[in-house]
Amino acid sequence: MSVKAAASSIPKAVKAGLVLSRVPIVTPELNALENKYYQYQAELERRLMWTFPSYFYFKKGTLAERRFQSVQKGVISKQPGVWFPKGVPDVRHNRERSQKQDIMLPREASEGSNKSDVSRPIVPNSRTTKADENNDITSLDRKLDRTLHLLVKDDKGSWVLPSFPVDIEAKEGKKALHETAEVGLRKIGGEDINTWTVSNTPAGVLQSEKDLQFLIKSHIIAGEFKLKDEKSIKEFAWLTKDEIKKAVDERYFNSIQYVLAEN
Repeated sequence: MSVKAAASSIPKAVKAGLVLSRVPIVTPELNALENKYYQYQAELERRLMWTFPSYFYFKKGTLAERRFQSVQKGVISKQPGVWFPKGVPDVRHNRERSQKQDIMLPREASEGSNKSDVSRPIVPNSRTTKADENNDITSLDRKLDRTLHLLVKDDKGSWVLPSFPVDIEAKEGKKALHETAEVGLRKIGGEDINTWTVSNTPAGVLQSEKDLQFLIKSHIIAGEFKLKDEKSIKEFAWLTKDEIKKAVDERYFNSIQYVLAEN
């Protein structure tokens, strides 16, 4: 009876599941506390930094020195008989040492008659991309500060991790689980994709009445997933863990949430 029970518990098929992820490309947004902290550290660093050695970069009496000095904000020096509510100015090398020093660079002529301000502030690109605005879940350019995972929609219309059957009865040419997952990924997503398998050892196991899936973790390094096998897979999407929780069945999510990245 124990043999029959063990035989009945053996799944009908073995599959290699793939947990393919795209790691964050940019740093996450700072919260209010982190923003205040880094702002304070930046101001403190500028306050304690050494005075800018203009004498090293601009020779005394030259036109370059005059141009540099002409764009600097003047400092208030100590004056006899004048009361300073914030303390007596301590000026050294044309700098008030009790405050941070702001350096302004003069405008320099570029090619032709155009001019560019080399002291202009650096404006970073927006974290929100066109894929975010259009809610294009098939694009890798969305949610740049979050980890995205590849999900596919099976013939039943359910979102699941991609999985590929393992031929355990083959006498020759057997493939390991991670090799089966890598080959299967390129069959459904094309060859224009470069991935890195984290480990040959499965990161998790999903067992059902029909099959047994060993989950292999992998990262996409370059390229793009382009759906090739539209017969067995209807759609695909790159989703965060929070989005996966809303898209998949609750029971299925509880079984895979431990192999999904939080951030």
